[in-house]
Amino acid sequence: MATPKTTATVIAVVALFLASIAAYMVYNYLNTKEQETAKAKTEVQPVVIAAADIPFGSKLQAAQMKTTDWPKTSLPVGSSSDTKALEGRLAVTNIKTGSPIIEDSLAPVSAETGVLSYIIPPGHRAITVAVNEVVGVAGFVLPMSIVDVIATLNNPYITSGESRISKIVLQNVKVLAVGQILEEKEGKPVTVPTVTLDVTPEQAEKLALASENKVQLILKHLGDTAEVKTTGATVASLLGVAPAARPVAARGSGSRKSAAKAVDRENDVYIEVIKGTSKTKEGIK
Repeated sequence: MATPKTTATVIAVVALFLASIAAYMVYNYLNTKEQETAKAKTEVQPVVIAAADIPFGSKLQAAQMKTTDWPKTSLPVGSSSDTKALEGRLAVTNIKTGSPIIEDSLAPVSAETGVLSYIIPPGHRAITVAVNEVVGVAGFVLPMSIVDVIATLNNPYITSGESRISKIVLQNVKVLAVGQILEEKEGKPVTVPTVTLDVTPEQAEKLALASENKVQLILKHLGDTAEVKTTGATVASLLGVAPAARPVAARGSGSRKSAAKAVDRENDVYIEVIKGTSKTKEGIK
């Protein structure tokens, strides 16, 4: 008959044996998984990446692309492994060197219209304005930049002082493209820089009106989307002086002459003549 001590020893040995088997199984499982993970990491697939910066709106060329091995476990969505299949496709974003070239960065294969048609947000419009080096922020305005538009024009609602005013008329406008057009000046063709902006229909109307005068672009930080309320700048506010009185033209024919006479009368000097109980004024100018 086994003693209690013998029974306890047997139980302890059996438990130790079972624990050893369980530990071995866990170790074997983890080791297998580690090997599978390492194997998966070593499995690669060729992916087409940009061999040089590819600007927005350009057609992909063989020299701009190359293939590199990419882990199969983290393949970019929409990537390609064939540079030949991507040649001639239109880039709808700026693609940096070393970045994978994916479908979202390209216009559809069947694209028959210009690249802008595929990047204008629904409900928006693209409008192009002629600029110069100063207006275009000396070449620093590039596709996908964010700008404000400032217009300088005569304000018909200012009735005193200088009527010219500079005012920010549009804010947080995205630049879609930067290009050039040919215009004729003094009988000769000249190249004029242009900027194409992404605007709403209402903004397009404002910009078309503002473009009849002088407009300038103000480059903004990409993360700065806060709109600023301004009253505009006039010559008086620029110099920090009160606006001078401005004559208002009289109605009817000869309005300019009438307005000039009205100003003269305001500056006339009079003598008050008292005769008995009556008073009269006689001008001496």
